[in-house]
Amino acid sequence: MLYLAIFVTNPTVTAPATRSVDDVSWFPLLFITVACGAISGFHALVASGTSSKQIRREPDSRMVGYLGAVGEGVLALLSIIAVTTLFASADAFNAAYTSFNDANATGLNNFIAGAGQLATGLMIPAHVAETIVAVIVISFAATTLDTSVRLMRYIIAELATEYNVPTLTKKHVATSIAVASSMALVMMPGDDRGFGSGGYLLWPLFGTQNQLLAGITLLLITIWLKKLGRNYFITLIPMIFLLTMTLSAMFIQITTEWLPSGEWLLFSIGSVVFVFAAWICLEAIFIFRKKNDTNQDLDV
Repeated sequence: MLYLAIFVTNPTVTAPATRSVDDVSWFPLLFITVACGAISGFHALVASGTSSKQIRREPDSRMVGYLGAVGEGVLALLSIIAVTTLFASADAFNAAYTSFNDANATGLNNFIAGAGQLATGLMIPAHVAETIVAVIVISFAATTLDTSVRLMRYIIAELATEYNVPTLTKKHVATSIAVASSMALVMMPGDDRGFGSGGYLLWPLFGTQNQLLAGITLLLITIWLKKLGRNYFITLIPMIFLLTMTLSAMFIQITTEWLPSGEWLLFSIGSVVFVFAAWICLEAIFIFRKKNDTNQDLDV
């Protein structure tokens, strides 16, 4: 509906080409804000934990992977068009986005309203289209959470196998741990959004962690390609860029946001992740510089 509406409505982009705010710098935070529409570490978990078990044969992964990525990118473009064509003028856009916090608070509502405005070109009432889009957004979140719990079960079971804890490899045990830990987080005291808002406590970590995981995925693929004697620059170049952006963004968040404001949960988890990510990068550099051994195990 919305893709067709763009061509029928032919909306005018009223948002300014550039926009500066005082409370945040676009560099490097832009590269952890634009997540799944560009590259996503969460999808790396889905690909290894779920998609790899569902495809009929290995060559099908190209169709699934490429079209999935294109679909995400087109959806991201659609979201941008909906928001940048919503307002009557650039001044109205600037008034709605006076700061990063304002954008964070109203961004989802603006997307829904912008999508409803696009749909009017197809003779669909705006309030009907907004309801449809809102349901899609909620469904998107629900299916993501469903996938997350399933992936957590896989990860718990795989870690249990690695460290020889057979009890945790059983699917009901691993699933119970995944659900219970998620429920405990949700039930934690959150903010003024009320009961169940505990999940928002860790939400500020999502952007950086997601893109950092994508960078580490590219890192492992780069090592694997090098050991196979194949062209590894296709993953090495984006990997260097992505890890540079995500690690620097996380360092900025840890040192200038969470530590000064006393947000100790975010500071602690962010610091641990940052240290482990740096450690992985150093280990990878050591492995990468080693002389390639054709008989060496490729399990990285």
